[in-house]
Amino acid sequence: MINRRTFITSSVAGTAAAAMTTSEVNEKRTPAAPARILNQQAGMKYRRLGNTDIQFSEISLGGLGADESVHFYGIDHGVNLVHIAWGYLGGQTIQMLGRVLKTRRDQVYVALKDDYKGIDEALQVLGTDHVDFLMFNRHKADAVKDPTIPETLAKFRQQGKVRFGAGLTTHGDIKNTVGAGIDTGVFSMVMPTLNQPNLELLDVELRRAREKNVGIMAMKSMFGVKGLDLQTAYLKKLLSNPAVTTVNKGMGSIEMFDAFLKAINEPLTAAEDRLLYRHAQFNRANNCMMCDECRSACPRGMEISTILRCRDYYYGQVNDLETARSTWQEVAANRRSDASCADCRLCEAACPNGIHIVERLALARQTFGAAA
Repeated sequence: MINRRTFITSSVAGTAAAAMTTSEVNEKRTPAAPARILNQQAGMKYRRLGNTDIQFSEISLGGLGADESVHFYGIDHGVNLVHIAWGYLGGQTIQMLGRVLKTRRDQVYVALKDDYKGIDEALQVLGTDHVDFLMFNRHKADAVKDPTIPETLAKFRQQGKVRFGAGLTTHGDIKNTVGAGIDTGVFSMVMPTLNQPNLELLDVELRRAREKNVGIMAMKSMFGVKGLDLQTAYLKKLLSNPAVTTVNKGMGSIEMFDAFLKAINEPLTAAEDRLLYRHAQFNRANNCMMCDECRSACPRGMEISTILRCRDYYYGQVNDLETARSTWQEVAANRRSDASCADCRLCEAACPNGIHIVERLALARQTFGAAA
């Protein structure tokens, strides 16, 4: 939680600074004049990251549905933050971003997920000697407190491989994990699944993030939101929350980007808000919040939200069979569910959205089981 000037001049004290709490760093921060916004372009809007001198574009690019031409076009229209993970599309997405960064590296901040033991390989593919933020992928509150997180960040900052700070990405036990991430003081930003049900679920945590100067980068926000008109309305809804710093989206077309860019310059209308409310209520039973109440109720501890994410998001919405299958295979075989779940259904009784979980688990087994 320090400004850009302090980031650049603090490499000697990198280890100690990375382990500081948010309040300790804030006390040491000296006021500085507002910095130039990286890649500022007319039409794009920007929001400050916490109390740093960094401002992110309200639209950021990343995700599984990324398109190379849209990345070039988006950056030319003011996007200054891109998020990437090694495993997206079996490595194809990070290679695509590497091609983009050949001519656009000085125009964007790069947020790289996860705490790679082989960060050098990722940097080589991206064609850069550093990323700006290292995103740690954790899905349980206790895992957020892992002491190797600040240690890893400090090491890579001292080596010059991470320029600024750490972020947290999560889509499991989401309320507790997001809350724990905000409270650690380690993360400059938190990147939760922020679909319609989660915007309601995380109301308290979003307020706390704003109070503690932790940025929010929304991901998987359009999960379950069908149609471009409804998606742009939800984008306005997200950005009407002052805790949200940027909405990260994999965009498959320039037309979609233009629609999103237009939307951030328009207010959310009362009619759009009512439409979103009706849509959320009607589709509640089709929209997993990844709250993991189901897993807590399961006597065998099945990784239910992960399995639903494979079937409903990676495969059903993004149409990425490769990522869906590889994520499914990462789940231990005895945590994937089996036919005996039909005789239990404790997960369905615990689900706050009333999702027909057992049916969806069976569909996942049919889709991925033969290839596992």
